[in-house]
Amino acid sequence: MQSPKIMVMGVGNILLSDEGLGVRFLDELAKNTLPDNVELLEGGTAGLELVHLIQDVDFLIIIDALNANAEPGSLFRFQPGDLQVIPEQYEVSFHQIGIVEVITMANVLGHAPQTLIFGIQPKSLEWGLEISPEIEALFPRLSELIIKEIDSIQHEGKFASP
Repeated sequence: MQSPKIMVMGVGNILLSDEGLGVRFLDELAKNTLPDNVELLEGGTAGLELVHLIQDVDFLIIIDALNANAEPGSLFRFQPGDLQVIPEQYEVSFHQIGIVEVITMANVLGHAPQTLIFGIQPKSLEWGLEISPEIEALFPRLSELIIKEIDSIQHEGKFASP
């Protein structure tokens, strides 16, 4: 049996402090030994250009800033289908073209991977290259969660139960 292709994508604008947390988090995750079938991708603020990069992926795990009007550092785990139940005041992404639109377009074009999103409420969206210490302190725990998801995919063929 061939191992499923897994992509972990960090998205966000690294010029706006915590908005870039998804991209910055990949450096933390890369410190771990990951299976050969796992690819890390800096999605940055790319929009629909990402569609062709995810079409041959079986499982996609996305890390992004999420504006849920929650306490900075609050962590959310959801799948795109869960978005119908998220209240309107939550913004799933700060980007022009959200990752959900990218997944929808991949589906229209024939294949969208099974997708899981980890969103983190940022503390600061000011100009700057640094992540807030409170947000960066979450990275080791987030790494554990991502590794757990990868392990579940490898052994059970699906995301871990919430």
